[in-house]
Amino acid sequence: MAQGSLHISDSHFWRPLWSTYSRSPSIALCRVPELEYASTLPLEGSSLDHCCGDGLFAQICWPGQKFAAGCDMNEMSIQTAERMGKHKRLDLCDAGKHLPYEDASFDLVFDNSALEHIPDLNASLSEVARVTRPNGIFAFNVLNHRYFEWWPISQESMEGYRKWQPFYHAFPLQEWNRRLAAVGFAVEDVRGYFNKEASRELALLDCEFSGHFIRNRPSELVSKYNSLFGFERRKWHERLGKLTWRTAPDEGAGYFILARRRG
Repeated sequence: MAQGSLHISDSHFWRPLWSTYSRSPSIALCRVPELEYASTLPLEGSSLDHCCGDGLFAQICWPGQKFAAGCDMNEMSIQTAERMGKHKRLDLCDAGKHLPYEDASFDLVFDNSALEHIPDLNASLSEVARVTRPNGIFAFNVLNHRYFEWWPISQESMEGYRKWQPFYHAFPLQEWNRRLAAVGFAVEDVRGYFNKEASRELALLDCEFSGHFIRNRPSELVSKYNSLFGFERRKWHERLGKLTWRTAPDEGAGYFILARRRG
């Protein structure tokens, strides 16, 4: 993919994302680069949607294609994913402990921004490696260390955010290379997203909105955003649309990493 900056509003995913997540603008924002990069992956052969959630990401990203399997630890999400119909098989499991699949089952394992929320990352990566076929691909999106280095508000807010999300891992690229190599993967491609401005906007919104919805924290920003006439909502839509999302491979607050299982 050619390097360069693209505006959020340039993405054909932006309009459906804003419509779907209008009450959670941070989700709409972060999904743009995640979908842009993930949509370059064809669901060929046997594929696993690791930590698949409610299946909405797969529905938006891969119209007309299905994963061979999907798994998640949230029973309600699995039930919703069943209605979405994007997976031939769905399994309720804790991806940080054990995956209910035989060794070398999949040509592709994809994870969208869930690895940072799994406490025992090494156990999770070991399980991903176990179920990936030799020369198979593990691809994932993840926020990195810059997301917190560029944090736009108080240290206290950042510490709270990392607890209620929860957010356990924010590694630089070298650490991802090391962790993946330890379980038999070699990184083949890295694509970056969210420069400092975009990262700080995402962090502000996600802290305020997730704190409000998860912990019932009072938020003047959220209250104004949800005001009766929607003026603030329209302002944020325009403001976020002007942000650029694509960066050089190791210059942004997010990585899309593609790693190959060694034979």
